[in-house]
Amino acid sequence: MKKKVMVTGAAGLIGSHLIEKLLKLDHIVFGFDIVDIENNNNLKDIKNNQNFIYFKGDVRSDENLNSFFQSDASVLYHLASVVGVNRYMEDPMSLIDIGVLGTRKLIQKCYESNVRMLFTSTSEVYGKNPNVPWNENSDRILGSTNVDRWSYSTSKALCEHMLFGMHHKYNWPMSIIRFFNVYGPKQNPIYIISKSIHNILNGVSPELYDGGQQTRCFTYIEDVIDGIILASTLDTAVGHIFNLGNTVENTMAEAVNTILKVTDSKLEINHIKTNERYGDLYEDIPRRVPMIDKANNLLNWRPLTRMHDGILKTVDWVKKNPWYLEK
Repeated sequence: MKKKVMVTGAAGLIGSHLIEKLLKLDHIVFGFDIVDIENNNNLKDIKNNQNFIYFKGDVRSDENLNSFFQSDASVLYHLASVVGVNRYMEDPMSLIDIGVLGTRKLIQKCYESNVRMLFTSTSEVYGKNPNVPWNENSDRILGSTNVDRWSYSTSKALCEHMLFGMHHKYNWPMSIIRFFNVYGPKQNPIYIISKSIHNILNGVSPELYDGGQQTRCFTYIEDVIDGIILASTLDTAVGHIFNLGNTVENTMAEAVNTILKVTDSKLEINHIKTNERYGDLYEDIPRRVPMIDKANNLLNWRPLTRMHDGILKTVDWVKKNPWYLEK
């Protein structure tokens, strides 16, 4: 009998790749997102798969969730969220409503039906804690509440509290993943790697903020998908948070220069000062580095893709999918 699973945020980078993998594993997948599937290229290769059932809706809507939710599913992969620093700052209220209210509704449904939840959180939860690398119990250090950038971190952390509260009280099965700078084919071109590839292949100079010496641990999408599935299926993962990230630090400048090299581009970098573009509403994080011993020990997971190789794969994919450059 085929395994039935659910995925919210189905049309995003991680959601669409996850569904492709789940279908290859011969699961029946119920996907949920706010976009029209006919106009979404991320799902175009699987939208006609007989084992994929898509629901368009808003996680804030009880009616939409009631139509989508499958009480006999084994796992809900809850990825639905507002993403991108620009979007956090544009509308923090919607971000919090979608993240917190939507998650609260889905937790209740999963609990009532004893459906396991895999919740996708973020490395933003750690804020600007300077003591890297961060393990899953590292302290959260955030800026002022009048800095909109921190609304995403706060909303995800509150969701984590809700999941742990239900697990501790009722032994409800759940696991949490914190992502570290995921990238790869199909990613919305609003992040450092995806935006730089999009700009460069469109003949536009890539942007680099504040000198580009901030470091990140870029994690390729295929590695992340493997970790998600392990965290959603292994008994050892129940009740735990896992960092999923590369442990190799690269500066933003290194990432952009790698893309310029891979694409054989002669474009000059456009240097941006964030205080001039965003004012006091933005705060950057100088370093973001995960400790992944827990994922390694409990899930037997580790990232396998070097940044250069992941960028090369992504650039090759973009060149074969010209629709992406029209976004």
